[in-house]
Amino acid sequence: MTDPARAAQDKARFKVLVRALLQYLKPHKIRLAQAAVSMIVLAVIKNAVIYISGPVIKGVFMDKNMDLLRLIVFGLPALFVLRMLVEYINAYLMSWIGQRVVQKVREDLFAHIHRLSLEFYWRKRSSDVMSRVINDLNNVQSTVQFIPLYGIRDVLTVVACVGLLFYLNWGLALIAVVVLPLIGALLGVLGKKMRKASAESNVIVGEISHKFQESLQGITVVKAFNYEEQAIAKFKVSNDAYFSKMMRYLRATAMSGPVMEFISGMVLLAIIYLSGKAIFAGTMTVENFFSFLAAYVTAYVPLKNIGNLNSKLQQGMASWERIYQILEEQPAVVIKADTKNIDRLDGKIEFRGVSYKYPSRDTQVLNGLSFTINPGEVAAFVGPSGSGKTTIIHLLLRFFDPVSGKVEIDGHDMLDLDTTDLRAHMGLVTQDTILFDDTVLGNIKTGMPNASMAEVIEAAKAADAHAFIEAMPQGYDTVLGERGVKLSGGQRQRLAIARAIIKKPKILLLDEATSNLDTASEQAVQGAIERILGGRTVVMVAHRLSTVKNANKIFVLKKGELAETGTHEELLKLGGVYRGLYEAQT
Repeated sequence: MTDPARAAQDKARFKVLVRALLQYLKPHKIRLAQAAVSMIVLAVIKNAVIYISGPVIKGVFMDKNMDLLRLIVFGLPALFVLRMLVEYINAYLMSWIGQRVVQKVREDLFAHIHRLSLEFYWRKRSSDVMSRVINDLNNVQSTVQFIPLYGIRDVLTVVACVGLLFYLNWGLALIAVVVLPLIGALLGVLGKKMRKASAESNVIVGEISHKFQESLQGITVVKAFNYEEQAIAKFKVSNDAYFSKMMRYLRATAMSGPVMEFISGMVLLAIIYLSGKAIFAGTMTVENFFSFLAAYVTAYVPLKNIGNLNSKLQQGMASWERIYQILEEQPAVVIKADTKNIDRLDGKIEFRGVSYKYPSRDTQVLNGLSFTINPGEVAAFVGPSGSGKTTIIHLLLRFFDPVSGKVEIDGHDMLDLDTTDLRAHMGLVTQDTILFDDTVLGNIKTGMPNASMAEVIEAAKAADAHAFIEAMPQGYDTVLGERGVKLSGGQRQRLAIARAIIKKPKILLLDEATSNLDTASEQAVQGAIERILGGRTVVMVAHRLSTVKNANKIFVLKKGELAETGTHEELLKLGGVYRGLYEAQT
C-alpha cells in the first residue's frame, strides 16, 4: 500500500473511532453543555484579568492611584472566588462524564465478550483481552475525562487571548499568531508518531500480561523443571521491547515542549522589540503593552498544555482502537430473528452429514458424520485423541455451526432453534471443572439462579456431594476460592454434576468427566453419574473405556469419521478399532 493510500486509510479509521467514541458522549449532552458554559466563563474571567492588568500596573505602580489599589484588593478576591467555583463545577462535570462513559464502555465490552462465539476465545489470549479491559480502558478514561476538561478549556483560553491580542494591537497580533500554524503542524507530525508507538506498546503490554499469567498459573511446572531462568529471559525480551516502544512515544512527547518554547520565545522577542519601538514612537501606550504581553504569556501556557495533551490524546485513541476492535467482533454463530422456542424436549439427536473445520486448522475435524441417538439412550463417543469427540459436544451446545450438514434436535434443525432456550434443556460436565469464586450454593445455582434450597440439596445428593458439603465450615455458604481450589478433584467434579442436573436437563453432556481423577474419586463420580442417567439422553465422551461399558450405543471415531458402532460386547466381537483401544487399556 502506498503512503498516500495508507494515510487516507488511517484518516478514515481515525474518523470512525472518533464517531464511535462520540456515541458514548451523546447521552450526556446536557452536562457537556453545562461544562462548556463553565469553560467559557473561565475564559472570560481570565481575559478580564488580563485586560485590566495593563491599566492596573500603570495606575498603581506608575501613577500611584490609591483608590485603584483598594478596588483591586477588594474586587479581585471576589473574582477569584467566582473562578474557583466555576473551575470546581467544570472539573466535577467532566469527571462525572468521564466516569459514566468508561462505565458504559466497560459494561458494553463485558457484555459483548460474553456474546461472542467460542471461536473468538481460541483466537485471542485471555491476557490480551484483560490488558485491553484494564490498561487500555484506563487510557480511554483519561482521554475522555481530561482531554475535554483541559483541552477545550485551554483552546477557549487561547482563542480568547488571541481575540484580545487583535483588539489591543492587530499588527503585533499577526506576528504573535504566526506561531499557531507551526505548532499545529508540529503536533500533527508528532501525533502520528505517538499514536503508532502507543499502539505498538499496548500490544506488547498484552504480551507482558500473558507472560505473567502463564508463569503464575504454571508455577509448579516452572519450578519442577528448573524453568525459572528461561521464563525470566523470555519475559525480559518482551519487557525490553516495551521499553523501546515506550521510548519512541516519550521521545515524540519530549520533543514537542522544547520546540514550542523555542518558537514562542523567538516570537516573544520580536513582540518586545516591536512594542518598544512603538512606545518610543508614541503609537502604543505602556498599559496596552503590559496587557498585550500578559495576553501573549497567558495564551502560551495553555498552548503548551495542548501539546502535552496531544500525547495523551494519541495514547488514548490508540487504546480506544484496541477496545473498539473487540466491540467490532461479530459472533461466528449467528442467531436467526425467527427462531423456535422449545417448551418440551424429548432428546432425540441426529447428525446428518456433518463436517467441521476449525478456522485455525487446515484439516477437517469431522467428515460427513451421520448418526442417531434416540430419546433416553446413553451414547458414548470414543476414539484416539483428535478424532473429533469433543467437537460433537461443542456442536450440540452450538458453540459453533457445522461447515456442512445438519444437527437436528427432535427433528428440528438446530439453526432454527433459540440457542439460549436449547441450552436450558442441556447439562454439561467437562474434564476441566470450572468453578467460580463463589459459595457452594452459588456454584450449583449457576444455571438455575431461582432454584430453591430444596432443589439445590436434591441435586447435591444426586451427585453424591451433599455429605462433604455439609462437612465444610459454612456448608452451602462456604466460599470455594478461585477455580474451587479448596476442593479435591473429585469434589469439584461432583459439584459440577450437581450444577448440571439441577436444571433437570433432557440432554446430559459428559466430556471426559472422570479422566482427571484418581481411581477412588473416579468411582465416586462414576457412581454419581450412573444415578442420574435415567430418563435422559446422555452423550458421553471418554478415553477410559471402562466408563462406557453400559452405554446403549458406542460410536468409535477415527480421523473425524465413524469407524464402528455398537454395544461394548458387539464391538469387542467385531475385533476392530474399539477392541484395539480396549486391549491397550486393559
